[in-house]
Amino acid sequence: MNLTQDDLMVGSSILGFFVVSIVSMIACGHAFPAMHFWRSDHFTAQAVLGTAIMLTFIPAFVAGRFSFGYVVAFALLSAVFGFVWLSHFSAFNYPHEIARWAMIAALAAVIIPLLFQDIPIWRPELSEAVLRRIVMLLLGMAFAVLIADLSYGASLGDPYGAARNIVTRPALLNYLTGIIIGAVLPYLFAHFATRRQSMAAVGVLLFAVCFYPVVNNKTILLLPIWLPFLFWLFGRFDPRLATVLAFLVPIMIGLAAFFVLPDKSYVVFSAINLRFIAIPSLALDHYADFFARRELTHFCQVSVLRHLHGCGYGELGPTLAAVYRDGNFNASFLATEGIASVGLAFAPVAAFVCGLILSIGSIASRHLSPRFVAVSSGIAVQAILNVPLTTSLLSNGVAVLFLLWWLTPEWRPEFSHSPEPIARPISAVGLAASWSSPTAQRSSQGTRIEA
Repeated sequence: MNLTQDDLMVGSSILGFFVVSIVSMIACGHAFPAMHFWRSDHFTAQAVLGTAIMLTFIPAFVAGRFSFGYVVAFALLSAVFGFVWLSHFSAFNYPHEIARWAMIAALAAVIIPLLFQDIPIWRPELSEAVLRRIVMLLLGMAFAVLIADLSYGASLGDPYGAARNIVTRPALLNYLTGIIIGAVLPYLFAHFATRRQSMAAVGVLLFAVCFYPVVNNKTILLLPIWLPFLFWLFGRFDPRLATVLAFLVPIMIGLAAFFVLPDKSYVVFSAINLRFIAIPSLALDHYADFFARRELTHFCQVSVLRHLHGCGYGELGPTLAAVYRDGNFNASFLATEGIASVGLAFAPVAAFVCGLILSIGSIASRHLSPRFVAVSSGIAVQAILNVPLTTSLLSNGVAVLFLLWWLTPEWRPEFSHSPEPIARPISAVGLAASWSSPTAQRSSQGTRIEA
């Protein structure tokens, strides 16, 4: 394989991400000792060598073309890498080595469909006029859901406290609210921003903040910062490199805050390095311990199956919170559909199936620009990393986002900041076209970029 400059940049940036992640984990251990991050006073060679196995995943991300699956796969790489490192210092009594290899195998299984699934599908040929009507419909729905939410009451409280549970709303309204926040608003921002409609894009961000009194959720506070950051990042760099930087840059900002701000001032560090990066890894540690000595769920945590067959568990997040007293540990499908449902031995099988399901997003968005896909999925990827797959698909709107991508007309240069796209064959039958960022176009030979 002939490596391009972009390939080398992607590989070296992933290596840098691994190093910075370890530093971040160690800092988390000192800042939050109650979270079971650091149980050794020594930097052990065993932990370094045991985590080095994760370097074998770098070639897959260098060889892979950008897609929605690429972003999800890297997010999962971050979670598994953190778990493999933390498991060497875990205070919990479960088979650590078996758990490490199970999660490494699960990651390998899930990235196969996420990185390399490339099937052309039929799409409706909608005009821009039809798309504008869809956008107006989405705006109207978002406004109607907000009014309905506010009719039940509002609360301006701490996103980490109990304020979010003060107001009770119908389940259907909760579903619709999650879909609006997780899929519709990011999609609308991406739509307006890529079409140079700056005032409309800013209006979407301001409108999103109006949901904070409804949900008291830190995601709402993240959205107006995170989506513009992704829009800038994916407009300046090769989309694969931008994917890595979307994780690496926030970690470095959090570490800078940790070392520069006064002692015990961990607000920024906690929000980024603990919640954004470490918690998905720590959740795997907790789930591996919890289900090492308890009955598996056999997917009964899924609402439909719970109503049909019953379940020995309630919501898994609060269930683990009651045991470990470390907060509400919701987790990705690696922990829920994997460890909790089928156990460590069959977690790779469950991960592969989940990867196949999520690869639908890559197929549905293959005609769209990398910038549009990355921005519109900015909240959805976080949901996939932190809640069960069934929850992210339904409650957080990931399935709706897939539908919107499928309906969205092919990217047009007159509606975007980006220069003219360069079409390149990417599939075995040579039917698809990929869209390069400005950085990628300056070194176009040999660069593999795809929406």
